Amino acid sequence: MKEHAYLIGPFLGELEWEYRYFAPYVINLMKTDSEKVFIVFTRPERFDLYGLYGDIFVPLRVGYDRPERRDCFTIKGLDQQSFNVLLRAFIDKYKKRYRIDGRIYPEISHFSYKVKWQFPKSKMDYDFNPRQTNKKIIDEFVTEHDGFVDLSSDYVDEHIKLNHYMLKYSVDLGKQIKPLINNQNSVLGCTIEVLKKVDFVIGNLSTDTSRLAILLKKPLITINEQLSDDTIKLINPHETPIIKCNDIKEGIKIYEDYIRS
Repeated sequence: MKEHAYLIGPFLGELEWEYRYFAPYVINLMKTDSEKVFIVFTRPERFDLYGLYGDIFVPLRVGYDRPERRDCFTIKGLDQQSFNVLLRAFIDKYKKRYRIDGRIYPEISHFSYKVKWQFPKSKMDYDFNPRQTNKKIIDEFVTEHDGFVDLSSDYVDEHIKLNHYMLKYSVDLGKQIKPLINNQNSVLGCTIEVLKKVDFVIGNLSTDTSRLAILLKKPLITINEQLSDDTIKLINPHETPIIKCNDIKEGIKIYEDYIRS
């Protein structure tokens, strides 16, 4: 008898659209229907959004795929017919081996690719759980209760030194983990594991790292934040504490007062 399976993807679009509007819905399904096989078709560097919940990962590669071409749920220049070819190849690859109970992917036809909430908000679970090798890497470098400096932000100085806090995520850490990245882990997976270990993050909501931090319920000290409070509310479903400041030491002081209260 064939095992029952869900086919997830192909997912073509922007990274934020995957970790905010798609992967959390899939994670919720993976948890509630855990006896099924989940086969995920996405870019290899994003496998760890699904991590230990996924069973089979299929690498997505499109010839003209570049970050600047990714647009919401799609890639600029990719039409519905080309998408259907990818989808059909994915189905054909696994339909003989598994009984397919569902196919979950974003619609990209017409204006659908710009519709954020194709999947219900009420069924989003942001409990990203990367593959185990990511945690093993990060455990070597990052201690629990450290702070985390998001150096991908244009507003953060990599030379920050703050009192007794050891702010671990630096250029040096990035260089240390880079040689350890292989097909069993990813930079994204390691970043998520760092965020899960630390107590707070210093960054700015212009970056994926800082946006992932608030989804993982890590307080964010945000420097020279450009987003309005209304916009921040929309991207902060857990109402994670966000401390806006222009001076990092001021932000740290506010954070310390917060954790004491």
